[in-house]
Amino acid sequence: MAQLTARFRTENRRFAVEDVPFSVPATSETADLSQLINKLLAAAHEDHKYVEFDFLINGQFLRLPLVTHMEMENISTEEVVEIEYVEKYMAPQPEECIFHDDWISSVQATEEWILTGCYDQTARIWSVEGKSIMTIAGHTEVVKDVAWVKQVPTDEEDEMEEAANRPRKKQKTEQLGLTRTPLATLSGHTEAVSSVLWSDAEEICSASWDHTIKLWDAETGDLKSTLTGNKVFNSVSYSPLCRRLASGSTDRHIRLWDPRSKDGSLVLLSLTSHTGWVTSVKWSPTHEHQLISGSLDNIVKLWDTRSCKAPLYDLAAHEDKVLCVDWTEAGFHPPPPIPEHLKNRDELKASTADALMQPWLLTSVL
Repeated sequence: MAQLTARFRTENRRFAVEDVPFSVPATSETADLSQLINKLLAAAHEDHKYVEFDFLINGQFLRLPLVTHMEMENISTEEVVEIEYVEKYMAPQPEECIFHDDWISSVQATEEWILTGCYDQTARIWSVEGKSIMTIAGHTEVVKDVAWVKQVPTDEEDEMEEAANRPRKKQKTEQLGLTRTPLATLSGHTEAVSSVLWSDAEEICSASWDHTIKLWDAETGDLKSTLTGNKVFNSVSYSPLCRRLASGSTDRHIRLWDPRSKDGSLVLLSLTSHTGWVTSVKWSPTHEHQLISGSLDNIVKLWDTRSCKAPLYDLAAHEDKVLCVDWTEAGFHPPPPIPEHLKNRDELKASTADALMQPWLLTSVL
């Protein structure tokens, strides 16, 4: 049987093997290489438990026999091939469906609750088990976006004293929840603003149809930098783990940006697979290489940015366009119990034009 020489590496020191070349069958596939790595780990650590791994060669996941992959990528079989291995994530599994009366425009999840906005002019709060907790009515037009507001408790006496010193008209206005004066106005975009987020406690990021992403100083309101694209930006997401911005555009591409780069037009990576406008992107809160995207092509895609040529998985459960996606770490508990070896659970949420919010359970196999 033909043999190839390979050297294995991983960023996870817990699963590191000896940094020496190994001879492996040329026809080896992911399962074969995973068995090899586990045998090496078991020989070095008596308490090692079997772990499923995925393998990357030159930034692309191995999905074919090793020699076939190398030939397709024009990688020499005469030299030592460098193979990176990572914990394998199983395909996300759809769980319970949450229905609305109209298109779902936005979704934001926490460990306990899910907040949704709808074209029926309402916002709704759901438990992570999918039970409707509250319907928030009052808007006279479509609810296009929702967010949880974290309030810092203040001393009750200070609040009462401050309220007593306010004019009665102002007190009444605040009680009624009427329009208040903004603390600051950030002016600079020349077209509609499609997405806004806090990149950190002192910085705001905004994306616009004017083909720009702008970073603002939250304290002064000054413009810090501008990232320039060549298409409309529909969505932007920031990851504090990898310190990268991800954007979704009308040209069907997802682009990754370094917000600290002096060259405001430099794109680090482009992820291309959607066949419609990318309406929403969201970084994983727990994994620096993972993000999800939603599109008008009705598909939610899970990406691993270490392999940018194709998504890790396509999540096809919606019958209409996907308008918004989000993650939560708690997620739904499916009817069958989750085995103990399934850990690192993350939950994906997608809101769509088919009035359906679809949760997906994402697990790694340990």
